[in-house]
Amino acid sequence: MADWVATFAIGLISHNQGNSSDREAEANGAIKAFWASFLLLHLGGPDTITAFSLEDSSLWRRHLLSFIFQVGAAIYVFVQIFPSDNSLVMPTMLVFFAGVIKNVERTLALNLSSLPRLRKSLMPVSWPFYDDHQSSELFTELNARGEEHSDEGEAELAESIVVKHAYYFFPKFKVFMGDLMFYRLEREMSRTYFQNVSAIDALRMISVELQFMYEVLHTKALAIHSKWSYIFRFIAFTDLALAFVLFNRLKKHQLPEPDVEITYSLLFGGMALDAIALFMLIFSNWTLAKIKWYKTRSSKLESYLHKLVAATDYLRKPRSTTCKVELGANAMFAALDTPFTFRRWSESISACNLLSKSLNESPRKIYKLGRSWGIVDVSNICSIPLRTAKKIVSCFHQVREICCRPRKIVVIANTEYVSKNPFIRKLWIFIFKEVKRKSMNAETPAEVKKTFEARGDLFLQSTLTVEICGEFLAHVTETNYDNSIICWHLATEIWYNKEKRRAGDEEREFSKILSDYMLYLLLNQNNVVSVVAGVAQMTSVAAMVHLVFHGSRNVEELCEQLYAIPPNTSGWPTAVLEGCQLAQKMEGLGDGKWKVMSGVWVEMLCYAASHIRGEAHVQVLSKGGELLAFVWLLMAHFGCFYKPGWGIHRIREHRRLRWY
Repeated sequence: MADWVATFAIGLISHNQGNSSDREAEANGAIKAFWASFLLLHLGGPDTITAFSLEDSSLWRRHLLSFIFQVGAAIYVFVQIFPSDNSLVMPTMLVFFAGVIKNVERTLALNLSSLPRLRKSLMPVSWPFYDDHQSSELFTELNARGEEHSDEGEAELAESIVVKHAYYFFPKFKVFMGDLMFYRLEREMSRTYFQNVSAIDALRMISVELQFMYEVLHTKALAIHSKWSYIFRFIAFTDLALAFVLFNRLKKHQLPEPDVEITYSLLFGGMALDAIALFMLIFSNWTLAKIKWYKTRSSKLESYLHKLVAATDYLRKPRSTTCKVELGANAMFAALDTPFTFRRWSESISACNLLSKSLNESPRKIYKLGRSWGIVDVSNICSIPLRTAKKIVSCFHQVREICCRPRKIVVIANTEYVSKNPFIRKLWIFIFKEVKRKSMNAETPAEVKKTFEARGDLFLQSTLTVEICGEFLAHVTETNYDNSIICWHLATEIWYNKEKRRAGDEEREFSKILSDYMLYLLLNQNNVVSVVAGVAQMTSVAAMVHLVFHGSRNVEELCEQLYAIPPNTSGWPTAVLEGCQLAQKMEGLGDGKWKVMSGVWVEMLCYAASHIRGEAHVQVLSKGGELLAFVWLLMAHFGCFYKPGWGIHRIREHRRLRWY
């Protein structure tokens, strides 16, 4: 909204000033000109730039045209005012120049961060060669943990080391944003590294890589991390400070008191935003990584910087809290709960349930119990207005869908029946181990392609006997991907409600969480998973229509009725009948059913993550991020990516030398 709000406000000021002839308006004209320069500053001020479309390479041109128009309008205001009243000429010019600097910076950032521009910069001729010295330094720091390291749920690397290693991998793996591939040596190095790092450290490293991607595409990161940017930022801040001093020394008795208060608020606000931006720049991951990687000429300065970085490791390190799957249950899990100030992503996983929706109920919640005091609580209090605003927006979406949709059509996307749950650490460890296990055989293109295309069939073939496996493969390989998800979702839900939880039955919980998450992606993030979603919306609508009119009072009763449906029943959607049949077949597996379902769900999640285009993954980073993006990079780090025409890696092309 910054563009058109600033345009409207400057236009309003210039219009009122041009048509005004009374003495009071002329006396207040200088302060209005001062405000016009602040509107220009506001337009280019924010360091966060959330573009509506990363494919839109003309966004920076539109901003440039808007900026030129606003500069022209502001100059028109200055010409109208300053010949008769030059009391605020110097403060206004200082703020005006600061606004020009910020807008040039913003336009440059929009130009550099457009996805087409980034794709050109990622073409093979510009990729760096493999750095053996840096890679050996990575493994030296990784092996410094000792021989008794574990891939269980504990962080073993210092936070600064995690950021340093992520900064090394980021230039090599950002090629996946443009759906390109890495080189053979980079693939081998990454596989070796991730086969020796712990699951939680891998999660932390990927979160830093995704944060780098977010900042490249959605902030001014590409424009501000340079020597000239630091100089111009210092000039802009100095201009604001001088403008404050000059305005403070001005005799303000001729100005209305509200105008003076507004002006002081604008001055303090501008300087406060610059101070916050400076603080974020100094303590950003980019600065931290450069301190850890690059040497300075002064050994004393280098020692001081490294001590400063080490002192911040405690604040940055990940934290967790205890949570229960349901109130009153004995099942306890550790979930991510990093303080909001140092959180890199939402640390949550969404859930949407087809049976709960048919009964107008929200999906099952996971409740946090062991919250720490301090920053976490403050962040939650501050997020109350944000959650309220999201609820209001959700209601408007529902009203629009009800008013605009054709009659007798049920739309369940953007539904209010979605739960946000904390992300359980053991779930990530389970996913990490499954991907790591499959990557052990990812040596040849044929093996990698088999892993890359697996939608549950690979796990079934490696877990069940040939006779039993054939009964379940039909629900994976002989149906569409979206039908398969709905089928396995119903089977998981039926058995989750039929069978009570037992101690140590973690795979049952993992199956439930992943089942609800995959359905959430299909129904509420269709723009992200459109490549693999197919006609999930229509299939889900047809399934829910039958469930709504089934007459059940609660989910448990509905599951019992679905489980009892005969296989040859007619009139039911195919996905629902297949889900009921699959649930009935699961009874023959006994206690092994949850191992099968959890393994199939991880494989389905990996299939979706690896087959979605990179731009879809990075677009959701500005909304808090998704587990899907983490699995996407995890598959890439383990070398489980395959692209037709390229295979499992890119062959290095040497430049031809031209002699003149």
